[in-house]
Amino acid sequence: MPIYDVAIIGAGPAGLLCARNAARRGLSVALVDSHDRPGVKLSVAGGGRGNFTNRTLTERHYVTGDPALVRAVLRAFPCEKVLDLLRELRLPFEERDFGQIFGLRPASFMADRLAMQCDDARVDFYLGGAAHSFTPPSASPAFGRADNERTFSFLAGRERVTARALVIAAGSPACPALGSSDAMAKLAAAWGHDVVPFRPALAPLVMPDGWPLAGLEGISLNVRLELRRNGESFRPDPEGIRPLLFTHRGVSGPAALVASCLWKPGDELLIDFLPELPVPELLDEKDHGKLLARNLLARHMPARLADALCPEDLARRKCAELGKKDRLRLAQAVHRFSCRPAGTEGLKRAEVAAGGVTFSSLSRKLESRLVPDLYFCGEILDVAGLLGGYNIHWALASGALVASALAKCAAEKTDVASDFRGRRSVPKN
Repeated sequence: MPIYDVAIIGAGPAGLLCARNAARRGLSVALVDSHDRPGVKLSVAGGGRGNFTNRTLTERHYVTGDPALVRAVLRAFPCEKVLDLLRELRLPFEERDFGQIFGLRPASFMADRLAMQCDDARVDFYLGGAAHSFTPPSASPAFGRADNERTFSFLAGRERVTARALVIAAGSPACPALGSSDAMAKLAAAWGHDVVPFRPALAPLVMPDGWPLAGLEGISLNVRLELRRNGESFRPDPEGIRPLLFTHRGVSGPAALVASCLWKPGDELLIDFLPELPVPELLDEKDHGKLLARNLLARHMPARLADALCPEDLARRKCAELGKKDRLRLAQAVHRFSCRPAGTEGLKRAEVAAGGVTFSSLSRKLESRLVPDLYFCGEILDVAGLLGGYNIHWALASGALVASALAKCAAEKTDVASDFRGRRSVPKN
């Protein structure tokens, strides 16, 4: 049974790039995944096309407990590096709204081509069997080893895998239909690491029964959202205005998905339905004086939504007849509509999960401070990107960082071992 330099659990974008880069630097690599093919979750990203990165990439686009570390990782692996990777993989791409970079071929092509490059670099794949039955790493009893080598051992399905270093790139429990789980996060916790409980992110919001805008499913329009918590309001989305879609259970669309990343039970959702058309200015226009208040709104939003938003006692009154308080009420209904979501659609509908292994017990190279030669990358870490290519970018950036750290560590150990053997060969006087 071979002892690999590194075993990587999880063949998503983080694990694939980490395996490829580590193998290209001369390390022997085992790549383990419970699916029978790599990159299953990646194949559904971005509607199947893959939103791989974003021109506006900053730490502000992530929900995390350590923005400074995220910023450092992103600076080392900016947007252009992902574009270079796409070019190397011969995957054409295009830029869309908000700086989003989408592939022009199915997202599964990235996984397939990274897997081919891993194969070319002699990575050994262990697919179709979940990693389990871990033996905690322990120092080798062999006397005289300069590096006091430790090994990790576990079963991949029924096959034993042993390696000098272990990388956990197993993702989060979002999208359990694709086989996702929190098993590796539980293993990290069992080995002493702090793990923030996972919660849904990039998930539709569910509204309580009988909420004022029920029955509007299918309506979509651009809005600006805020969240209000303990009396303080904040905007969850650095990009500002995005589409909102009414569903039979609440709201979805990009605006709601982004808000779900920061929403917590009890938070109010404040919706501005006309973020670029202030109602007071519309009311002040002379040509609008004879319009009914409801009809004025219906000129700028779907009629059913205008009917639901306009206060009943104002709907049939002309704009010129509205007094100051009435105008304020109408503006409030449109620009500061308040509701309190009952929850989200849960991890089964979430694109990602917030929470995971915190950075408190990791080095800046994403190596555990508690278990030497144990690394983490990708979505299992306490980092959740907002909508726009940020999550795949984080997976690639963190996977590349860990591969570099593994190669550097292996080189340092080789140098130490060579020096040790050299010193042992010097005759004693």
